[in-house]
Amino acid sequence: MLATRLQRQDILYLSTIGLWLLLAYGLFTWNFPITDTVESNYTLSAVNMLQHHSYLSPMIYDQYWYDKPIWTYWMLMASFSAFGVSDFTARLPFIICAALNGMMMYYGVRIITNQRKLALWSAILLGTSLEFWYISHAILTDGYLFLFTQGILYFAYIALATIAKTPATSERLQKAQRPIMWAYAFAGLAVLTKGPVGIVLPGLILLAYVILYQRNKAAFTLLFSPKGWLLFALVALPWYLLMYAYHGMDFITGFLGLHNVIRATIPEHPEQNWWFLYFVLWPVSLLPWTGLTLYELRYGQRNPWRTYLLTWGLGIFLFYNLMATKYLTYTFLCLIPFIILTAQGYETCKSRQVKKPTHRVLWLLLIPATVFYLLVLIALWLLGAPQAADPTNPIAMGLSQFITILLVGAILAALPLLYGWLKRQLTLSMKSAVLSASVLYLLLLCLLPPIVDDASTAQLANTLPLTANTKVYYYRDYRTSLVYYSKHPVTQILNPHETESIWSEGKNVMPVATVTETLQAIQGNDDVIICVPRKYKADFLQTSLGQHVSQWGQVENVIIFRPNH
Repeated sequence: MLATRLQRQDILYLSTIGLWLLLAYGLFTWNFPITDTVESNYTLSAVNMLQHHSYLSPMIYDQYWYDKPIWTYWMLMASFSAFGVSDFTARLPFIICAALNGMMMYYGVRIITNQRKLALWSAILLGTSLEFWYISHAILTDGYLFLFTQGILYFAYIALATIAKTPATSERLQKAQRPIMWAYAFAGLAVLTKGPVGIVLPGLILLAYVILYQRNKAAFTLLFSPKGWLLFALVALPWYLLMYAYHGMDFITGFLGLHNVIRATIPEHPEQNWWFLYFVLWPVSLLPWTGLTLYELRYGQRNPWRTYLLTWGLGIFLFYNLMATKYLTYTFLCLIPFIILTAQGYETCKSRQVKKPTHRVLWLLLIPATVFYLLVLIALWLLGAPQAADPTNPIAMGLSQFITILLVGAILAALPLLYGWLKRQLTLSMKSAVLSASVLYLLLLCLLPPIVDDASTAQLANTLPLTANTKVYYYRDYRTSLVYYSKHPVTQILNPHETESIWSEGKNVMPVATVTETLQAIQGNDDVIICVPRKYKADFLQTSLGQHVSQWGQVENVIIFRPNH
């Protein structure tokens, strides 16, 4: 039955899922510093906006900033206003978003399929999948876009499925109006979160689905519902119209032009624009459940719901492959349909195996999960061992402590898997894999902070001898987190080997200076600090600044120079 009403047990499951994700994703996040480059931009912007009482226009470095719409900044500002500015309160809105996403996953699958176990497994697999775990801990717009896109996907399907049978009577059309209005409302919130892509992408996917699989007038009428568009406009447009009223064409060219049209047509980082990126990322993002996804794609029952999910998954994948700029987070939305298909793969696997599921358990679940855990532990060792052995890093744990936690965590993660392996039962193996994944993620939360610290300048900000008049420069790589933690302006020394591009012109809103301008500024001024990433030390010393400064110290991978005089 479509659009099933929730019962008391469903409310209990929803509450449990939300509480589980809040605790599991919130644990130890207070130890994670704000990292560069993306997290620090959002965090500093929210702080800057509160300082200027700018609740409409995003700001950074005390000037207007048209990178993203307002929703994410509102969430951060609300958290900071309620609980103060800290690393934990910066991550709190996104931890809450992770819980809401898990609950929405259960809700959507439950009301559409009327299968409580399938809905529960969908939420569990989402909460333990690698990409969702990673992105839901980060300060990004993608978590809320994920949430609102779920709403579009579920309610649009309910509306289209209601009129799928022909002829589509007026009664069915009337019944489909309510869910399609919800879909439009969620689209409005998506546009407030990420921009035009919040409606362009789902709109293209739904149009493709209707053209390919549901060619009737009623379906097109629903997609282009005047009431739906009016509701969408009421939700999304007020902020955009107010921004245009206050900022005019600067907003249009900055937001819609540079950060949407140009980003889609001109690669922001051409050296990282690998054509195969999403082909590699797709199976990795679903770990440790990729085997079940492949099983469902091969053996799953063909029905309109499965076709709809595949249209969404492939549509998102194709859309972002056609974009000129490629980011790891762009195909995050693919998780929505493919996690549901993965949970269906588990149910399909159970139904097809009556007596001996041994070989499928090994291949589909236990072996991929085991390989996944080994790869993560190896990565932790390669990244964490140098940090743990570094005596100059006061926040890093000792090497022996690091090894102990690593080994204990590996054993605890492996035991449930081993138990499931020996028992050769699919259901038991699924539960074992979930438990192992939970242990592994807990291990990551314990060991990652000193590793992540290298991507932040929290320690550097606490080390620098700053006064009110100190001029701080950063050579080539700009670190916004240094401004956030030090509460001090920082000027970027531009790369002397790089020519200006449309991206450097549009995104360099921080204070900048050339090598020559910096040299002039330090003449006769002793209260100057120049931070140079260790990888650029030789290059920096070859500039005209090199002979006028001396090394003062080093914090992690940043070398600090001060004028000679």
